[in-house]
Amino acid sequence: MTAEAIAATLQHDILSGTLSPGTELVQSELAARFQVSRIPIRDALMLLSVEGVVTVTPNRGARVIQLSPSEVQEIFDMRVLLECDCLRRAIPNMQQADFERIEHVLRRSNLEAHTEGWAEGDWNFHLALYSPSGRKHQIAMIEKLRRRCQLHIAAYRTLPEETLQWIRDHELIMKHCRNKETEAAVDALKRHLSEAGKTLVRAMPTS
Repeated sequence: MTAEAIAATLQHDILSGTLSPGTELVQSELAARFQVSRIPIRDALMLLSVEGVVTVTPNRGARVIQLSPSEVQEIFDMRVLLECDCLRRAIPNMQQADFERIEHVLRRSNLEAHTEGWAEGDWNFHLALYSPSGRKHQIAMIEKLRRRCQLHIAAYRTLPEETLQWIRDHELIMKHCRNKETEAAVDALKRHLSEAGKTLVRAMPTS
């Protein structure tokens, strides 16, 4: 089994909440689980470190990242800046084909909202919104920050109680985009992200 395949499996476990924030990732245990030597395990952990979901400390091993409430709030503040800017740049470039693609992804996302595939559906919707901006590097930064939020959302189970509001937010953002109401769409996205951040921070232990 390759390091890439191991990393993909572990990332799924982390982002789904199977491996919670702060979990120690012991190389010998992982080697036994995947039936490989420690070399691909070490390489897989380094790949996950680059993705920002694992911290690797020399002579101390690896752990799933564990952020404090203030760090989570900082990430959501960064997301608001980056994602709102991306959407503001994207809307003037949106054509009929973009709207059709976004609406298709939105319908699928709504269907997946109550399933384990919610995170992928949510990201696919936001990615479809932001892609017309042409800001590939900015979108890559957004995706990395979202992964850090996602593993904490999964760990603290904050999404289920907010799913209906999340769906309504997406529908409203899409409506404003189709009407080329740029600032209204950006304001709706800002509220959407800000409320998600507040919900997660409230659910996290303070110590």
